[in-house]
Amino acid sequence: MDQKLGLPLVPVFLTYVTGLVVGHFSVAIPWQAWIVLWILLTLWISLMVLKRARWGSWVAFGILFLLGIFSIQSYLHPKHSRRDVSAFNGSDRIVLEGTIDRPPDYSRDGAQLFIRCTEVILSNRHIPVNGFTLLFLKEGAGPFHRGDRYRFTCKLYSPRGFRNPGGFSYERHLAFERIYSIGYLSEEQGWVKLGAGFGNPVLLRIEIWRDHLRDFLEKENFPPSSSLLKALVLGERGDIPEEVQEHFVATGTAHLLAISGDQFGIVALLSFSSLLWVLKRSEYLLLSISVKKWAAALTIPLILLYTFIAGGGISVIRAAIMVIVFFLSILFDRERNLLHTLVLAAFLILIFSPPSLFDVSFQLSFLAVLSILYIVPRFIPAFRQEDTLSPRKISWQHTLWKYIRLSLVTTLVATLGTAPFVALHFNRISLIGFVTNLVIIPWVGFLIVPLALAASLFSFFIHPLASLLIHLAGFITGLLLQGVALFASFPFASLYVSTPTLFEMILFYLLLFLTVHLQEGWVLRCVFLGLCLLLIGDIAFWNVRDRFEKHLTVTFLDVGQGDSILVEFPQGKRMLIDGGGLPEGRFDIGKNVIAPFLREKKIRRIDYLVLTHADPDHILGLNFIASTFSIGQFWHNGLATESEAFLRLEKTLSKRKIERLALNHGVSLPSIHGVQLSVFNPLAENWGSKNRMPPSLNNHSLVLKLQFKDVSFLLAGDIEKEAEYRMVRADEPLKADVLKIPHHGSASSSTPFFLEKVRPAYAILSVGERNIGRLPNQEVLRRYQDLGCKVFRTDRQGAITVAADGEKIGVTPFLNANP
Repeated sequence: MDQKLGLPLVPVFLTYVTGLVVGHFSVAIPWQAWIVLWILLTLWISLMVLKRARWGSWVAFGILFLLGIFSIQSYLHPKHSRRDVSAFNGSDRIVLEGTIDRPPDYSRDGAQLFIRCTEVILSNRHIPVNGFTLLFLKEGAGPFHRGDRYRFTCKLYSPRGFRNPGGFSYERHLAFERIYSIGYLSEEQGWVKLGAGFGNPVLLRIEIWRDHLRDFLEKENFPPSSSLLKALVLGERGDIPEEVQEHFVATGTAHLLAISGDQFGIVALLSFSSLLWVLKRSEYLLLSISVKKWAAALTIPLILLYTFIAGGGISVIRAAIMVIVFFLSILFDRERNLLHTLVLAAFLILIFSPPSLFDVSFQLSFLAVLSILYIVPRFIPAFRQEDTLSPRKISWQHTLWKYIRLSLVTTLVATLGTAPFVALHFNRISLIGFVTNLVIIPWVGFLIVPLALAASLFSFFIHPLASLLIHLAGFITGLLLQGVALFASFPFASLYVSTPTLFEMILFYLLLFLTVHLQEGWVLRCVFLGLCLLLIGDIAFWNVRDRFEKHLTVTFLDVGQGDSILVEFPQGKRMLIDGGGLPEGRFDIGKNVIAPFLREKKIRRIDYLVLTHADPDHILGLNFIASTFSIGQFWHNGLATESEAFLRLEKTLSKRKIERLALNHGVSLPSIHGVQLSVFNPLAENWGSKNRMPPSLNNHSLVLKLQFKDVSFLLAGDIEKEAEYRMVRADEPLKADVLKIPHHGSASSSTPFFLEKVRPAYAILSVGERNIGRLPNQEVLRRYQDLGCKVFRTDRQGAITVAADGEKIGVTPFLNANP
């Protein structure tokens, strides 16, 4: 271990990575801080001239640390020029001119165009601009090609995702692509093509080849086989059905759907082995040159060609760099130290693309290879790095057994080495991934990928042969999809898990890498035992922590235009009210927004799942929660609808045998650990029949009041003025400290009569940015301001957490925006 850590490159790499991490989690650093870097650089040069190498080394580490901070900060907090296209974010509709700079990304929802902007036309003024923007087009738009120049009529916005603890940061994701402006187009808005062929002629020629291959793969096979072949050859996975993607995720083989280190490693191995076999046919070449080095040198251009054919995305380039560095190590006789090669490749990638450190594909690829290189040679003493390149002549039985044993061990090690980060990013672990990877990786790597690539190559020259090969590849792909679906259907094929903490991940990796050193002394064995006890203690802590909770905490999640509220009662009971949902329904709020938030809090059980009413922006996210979390009871307003979302949720509840309870004004609810619940709406009317619907779903919404000692919450759902007037006339005890503003701040709600009765100190507005109804209504906001009420908004401040101890109230917005 010490020998490896003593490599000159390793401390350099770790110092730079530490700077990237610190820069990522720190606030914006002023540009004047660059002066410190220049001072340190001058000091380092002076120390080198004075031959003060030891002091110079420490200064160099400081330079690398600051370089890492500034590198990542240049993405997250850039200093835009006045000509940057992001200066037009939020302005009125403009005419934008630019060139498609990358291959368009097509999916079932439409197309995404990465535009290098050149000009904005505003009120007949032509304003030169620079920078990139991402334009979204509806399904059916196109075709578009790299190098095409267009003039778009659009409105630009700053990127905005869902801002919740533990959630995916869409803004950060686009910032790492240098995108700080996005726009949405429809056919009505229109666009005009100004020309084609703008850009690098080599890249444009490659894009023509990609178009040819895309047409070839689509015409010669039927979905979903053609979709999978496009993903393996071109790196385009937008057409893969969601059900198929789910099967690959459940079996732990989702990494095969994206061109990454796996595909590049297979292509490199096949290319290198083939070239080596051909060169060895000549005795003259065997005697005159190093055929291994020549094979490595000739493999590099093939890898570069495959990089461009695969789209040249960031993840593709990263994988190509790692493979190319490995073959360069063969050329320069450095292949025996593969760990050093791996660190060098990672360092080069992070120098040219610092955000790669935070990309899941880079993390998983690096950790898988690192785990294999460090653990496997120690676990199997017979396995040596030099044996992989120049094996001795042994019997085929011994070779087969060695291959099987090595495959089993490397697959297990790679699975364990990436498990914490798989749990971190996906909250899911495949229990059969170890087996499925052993079966499916060779199937894909040594059958489908070679056939598909060979067919793609021959499609330019010998179409009948190409057609034969791609049909064979399509047939094998069909069998693969059936096999993956079969594995995914096994009970407990995969499990959803809570998000691991940094402490837990460090403990796991210390235990993993210590396992190969347990025979080296009793001290290491004692350390290993101590770490095991720490891990057990950590698990016990998270299981008993909530039993000692004394506060009532209510979190109003940012789900865009919709509602979702998590109530955490004293002593650990939990209630989830509504699940949000987007109108088009293709983006699952429950799966992609609410579930990651719950798992970041290590919540596995929802004691009370509540649906206030069956509008899409309240119900669509609940089905995933009901399917994947342990649910105690389901509460609803007693109204059955014929909507697809409601019927799907009913089916899930019935399948899982979850108890259902219809609430109305006449239902009495028990106290939950000191919190009294009351139902003020709807009235106990016979609206349960699907053939008999109330005049307003919103006015039939559940209204709940939570009373915890001297603190009260009124959760008003989407009620409108009719329900508000009824409750006030009935003299319901509506007075509350915290009010969930009814109907997202609509003009049809929050009547003065109602607000005078409630008189909240805090009001929480759950509303989406740029919503169709242009909510909240400004007159409604003025009513709250006139009451002296503090208004918090999820569209501006993200998730809003309100904690109460029974006497005092604390409000914490996820973003530090002014209320």
